[in-house]
Formats: sequence, structure tokens, C-alpha cells
Amino acid sequence: MPLSRAHLEIVEGPGAGRRILLREGQVRYVGRTSQADDACPENQTMSSVHFSVRWFAGQCELKDLNSANGTWRHDKRVSEALLSAGDEIKAGKCTFRLVVDDGGLNSSASLGSVNLPVLQNTDFDVNAAAPPVVPTGRQTATTADSLEKTGLNVTSAAALPPTAQLSDEAKAMLVDDMPIEQFIDLLASREQFLDALRVVAHSLAKRSAVQWTCACVREAAGEDLSKLDEAAVKAAEDWAAELGEERRRKAQSAAEATEHKTAAGWAAMAAFFSSGSLAPAPAPVVPPEPHLTAHAAAGAAMLAAVARQPEKATQRYESFLRLAKNFMK
Repeated sequence: MPLSRAHLEIVEGPGAGRRILLREGQVRYVGRTSQADDACPENQTMSSVHFSVRWFAGQCELKDLNSANGTWRHDKRVSEALLSAGDEIKAGKCTFRLVVDDGGLNSSASLGSVNLPVLQNTDFDVNAAAPPVVPTGRQTATTADSLEKTGLNVTSAAALPPTAQLSDEAKAMLVDDMPIEQFIDLLASREQFLDALRVVAHSLAKRSAVQWTCACVREAAGEDLSKLDEAAVKAAEDWAAELGEERRRKAQSAAEATEHKTAAGWAAMAAFFSSGSLAPAPAPVVPPEPHLTAHAAAGAAMLAAVARQPEKATQRYESFLRLAKNFMK
């Protein structure tokens, strides 16, 4: 499948001409307030967090987040939709259009029947080299010792990787010697909650990041997890409790059963992205990029916060950040 760049462009209404870059595998939240990744304060008829979009393997998934005035595609109100290039959606007084710029074929994008997410760098360079193909059985960049680690993997705010994709506002708050816990508290005090969740995910060791995001999903859902979501969260928890390739692959299968549409599914993908290969077992090894677990874990927490009663997102963000402290030890 050809890899491509994509963005949402406001083509009519307040903020016309503005573009929202869609990065491979990342969920973006759009709404009226700073609780969203992309805030449209001039669009007063949008909900605080109105809809989410996810660009994944050449497709754009749209999800309405229980907005007051609805999300509309081709004059039809939708709760979820798969968008094609040129599709227009309306939220509040704005009309957004999906713009897709096809790139070249990356040989790692598809192996057999499996479409693989590729996050080469922050800007998603479609011409970047494919991940190295490693002969089966050879150890990849993620070692067994690094997976065994729990707690904080990054202790200083200045040591956060660029792949954390912090906002300009968050970067402006960075102080070189600031402990990571203090930076998270500072972000929360300024209501930069999405940045704070990203910092948590990228500062924790992979094992702890998976445990944390599973705890977030369970807290947000309470007793209302579907059977598929329960299976996905349990598969991720099982992998974190006892590492192993079989459990990692079970987490992948459980995530696929959710069609990658739920927070639980992304928690399971965080476990799958931890190590090993993105390709099916018989194929040559294609190691996941090191930051994919953190991306999936942060995305799962963000989605869990707004999936039900998005008006309570702020309380959930704060709760998730409190939960994180249990996994930083």
C-alpha cells in the first residue's frame, strides 16, 4: 500500500485555510477548547472535544465524541466513518476536507497480508528508509533486559525524545534539570493534559507504560468494558505480567478484534509494539520503532478519557496522571 501524507483543512467557516497534520498511527482530537490536540476556539458551536481522527495504514478513521451538535459527513450525521481523500466533514460552523498526498511505496509497509504502521520520525518522511530487515532469530534493538525494566526510563524533562511530539506550549516550559514528575505536574497545572499524558507514556519503561494505560482504560470504563475490550486489556496485562512472544502476539490478535477503534485495542497494541517483529512469524523480522509503545499507550489513555462522557475528560486526565505515579517507582 502506498504511504502518504494527509491533513484536514478547514475549507469553510471560522479558521478557513488552517491545516491539521495527520501523523501515521496517531489519534488527533479536535474541538473548541485546549482539552483537544487541535483547538478551534473561534468555532463556538463545536464541543470542547468534538471528534477524533486517526490516520493509519492509508486510511482515515473519524469518530464523533458525543458532541452536542454532531459530526456530519456528506450532510449525514455520523458517529464513526472511514474517510476518503476529498471527503468533507462538518463540525459546528467549520467544514473540514481530508487532503491526501500519495507518496512512494515503502517496502516495509506491507508484508504478506499485513499492513504495518511505520513511524520513521516526527514528520513522517515518506521517503525515509524502511526499517532494517533482520534475519529471523537475530536479536532486535529492544533487548530482553530493557523490557524487564519497570518504572521511569526517562527521569529528566530535557531527556524526553523528540518523538514525544510535545506542543510548542509544553516545550516552552522545559527546564533542563527539571525532574520528569515535576514537569508532568507543571503541565497539569497549566491544563496541558494531552502533553502531560504523552510525557508519562514516553518517560515510563515500556512494561510500565503498558500497565499504566491498561489501568487508565479500566478506570475510565468501570464495569462497562465490552467482551472484546476486556480481552484486549487482559492480553496487554498478561504480556506485562510475564513477557513473551506468544503473549505479545495474543495482544496483537486481541487489538485486531477491536478493529483498532477503542482505547483497549490501543492498550493491546502498546504491548505488541514493545519488541519482536511487526511482520507475521514466517516473514523476516521488521522491528517496531522504539517509540511506538509510548505512542499507542498515550493514545489509549487519551481515547479512554473522552470515549464516554467527554465533558468529564478533565477529571479523567487528572486521575490518569495520579495513576501514573504508581508506575514511576
